Amino acid sequence: MPLIYIIVFLGFFASALVSPVLSPMFLHPADHGVLAVGSSTAARAFLLGVAMSMMRLGEFVGSPILGQISDRYGRKLVLASAMAVTAFGNAAIAWSIQADTVWIIIAGQFLIGFAGVLLVLAQAEIAHRSTGAEKTRRFGLIYMASSLAYVFAPVLGGHLADKKYLSFASYSLPFYAAAGICGLCVLLILWRFPSSQLSNDESQRTDNQRIQIGKGVREMGDAFRLAPFRSLLLVNFFLYLGIDFVFQFNPVYFVQQWEFTSSQVGWLMSYTSVSMVSTQWLLIKPIGKRWTPRIITSFSAILLGLFLVLMITPTNWRWLCLLLPVIGACMAVGTTNMSALLSNTAPAESQGRMLGVAHSVRVFGSALLCFGGGILAGLAPQYPILVGAVASVIAGFLLIAGGRRGQTVMSNPE
Repeated sequence: MPLIYIIVFLGFFASALVSPVLSPMFLHPADHGVLAVGSSTAARAFLLGVAMSMMRLGEFVGSPILGQISDRYGRKLVLASAMAVTAFGNAAIAWSIQADTVWIIIAGQFLIGFAGVLLVLAQAEIAHRSTGAEKTRRFGLIYMASSLAYVFAPVLGGHLADKKYLSFASYSLPFYAAAGICGLCVLLILWRFPSSQLSNDESQRTDNQRIQIGKGVREMGDAFRLAPFRSLLLVNFFLYLGIDFVFQFNPVYFVQQWEFTSSQVGWLMSYTSVSMVSTQWLLIKPIGKRWTPRIITSFSAILLGLFLVLMITPTNWRWLCLLLPVIGACMAVGTTNMSALLSNTAPAESQGRMLGVAHSVRVFGSALLCFGGGILAGLAPQYPILVGAVASVIAGFLLIAGGRRGQTVMSNPE
């Protein structure tokens, strides 16, 4: 089990290395040769939105496919192959930056997104081996490992891309480093990652199912026909819109509003992650003992939305030092308990498939809104964050309403 947390940490470390780079790279075109110096702010933000949305679109296409494959053939080889593809995608982006080729950056983003199933398969492996409160605790450890990566990697990646601190820095260097880390993950997975063993009934059931490339959309339809899972998929969609906009458009907001460099963006992202790790380490277990995952998720989503609104109101960036830790805490609590809710609702033999479907539902919406967010950011840097705030509040109220309906049905059975 510890190896799963290590692999999650390394995989997210690679992702976090490049997280502070994309926004300055597109929005400060004078610093590199990918975009023309005379490009308008709207054009830069639009292309940045396209690049971010292509990663989410890749996740939408890839997650249900790789989720089904993992349920049939096991998670080990699928995860190793996905990390190898991620390594190749990062290397391709690094080369394209040096070659001034924007379309390869966009294609590389799609490829990385397609193979981005590390979190889904790690959750499925935990769900396969855990139940009840122990499952929630281990989900919390997974998210803590991913958040811990974001404590260190954004600062390192930001400095690797900022010539003010390193003479050899470049925007391509963090992507090359990320490719190397993903390659290390492949070796670790092949060496020691546990092989998932299905029962005879589960094995026979999955063997009778053919894996089809277009099956992801149909599986989403099947998932939405399950009433409890359908409502949670909708909540998951809105909750992660808020969370994804924090991760995707906070750097955009920092660059547009205060002209931050990649190293400055990295420091603020790492600062936010410190609060996420602290929350997952200190608060997840005691909070989980006192309240249900539904109650915890609903209130953390509403609070997240309120604090996102507060984040875009200050005129001095130093106010972020007070707001970002609270935002990080809300995201940590919400994501952990949302995952537990989804896993508890999914059938035991289809954890990878159903969690993959849930992942795809929310990233499809995120892909559309990242594309739209690039347009919104071209109008005003606050608009994408505001959309994320509204989405988070909607998720919270949907969970509250769903819980009340469930209580009504139980108290008035027909």
